[in-house]
Amino acid sequence: MRNFESGSFDFYTNREKPSGSERERASELDDINLRPESEVFQDHERIDNGKDLDDDQLNTLRDQLSEDTDGIIHIDIPAYRYDFADNPFVGMGPNRTKTYEISRYVDIVFLHRFMYQEIIVCGLQSRKFTNEIGRAAFIKRIRETGGLPLNQDGSEPEVLGRAFVPYMPYHTTDAFFRLYHTVMPRVAERPHYPLDVWLIFDENAYQEVDGSPDFRQAYRLRRGFDRRASLLGVAQIN
Repeated sequence: MRNFESGSFDFYTNREKPSGSERERASELDDINLRPESEVFQDHERIDNGKDLDDDQLNTLRDQLSEDTDGIIHIDIPAYRYDFADNPFVGMGPNRTKTYEISRYVDIVFLHRFMYQEIIVCGLQSRKFTNEIGRAAFIKRIRETGGLPLNQDGSEPEVLGRAFVPYMPYHTTDAFFRLYHTVMPRVAERPHYPLDVWLIFDENAYQEVDGSPDFRQAYRLRRGFDRRASLLGVAQIN
């Protein structure tokens, strides 16, 4: 599997790819030279001229990044507050936001919250489902049912996500942020919504199936597992 940060990672499967100018635009954006995610983790695990953080300091950092309210992991990322009329992840100059500036905070929370568990992560744009006023009720419904609403005919996979492996860049949250913010056709969407709700599933409860149009893996719940119990957590950004 190739490293998407080097520009060689293909977000799309052979079954469904943009064509023509859209594909060329996506290729240009994929050539952005991002730092390896492993370096980003080191940023958060070292202070004072490279001194290693002890367990208490790591816990403090994690708690500064997030807090639990009503069973929801709330992650505060000021850099991810922006005007939806524009996409801050494209363009040139110092004002352009790089996706790893956002994903590294989400990764560090997931790393320490679910350190000893095998998980699947799935990011989504809540405003594609509801408005700001209805977001709390939308997230509450996800927690109560164990995920997004299912199609009655079962034609769609239950989860489009990725196994979370912290030190493998294509298995961290940055791949999701890049897909939604730097790759056609989503890069051109206006309003341009944030990837603000994250679902964390028990990887052992789901099996891989076909049905994904991009780098994400499609999953269905394994027989005998409870859907609600298999949703280990829900995170909300800002």
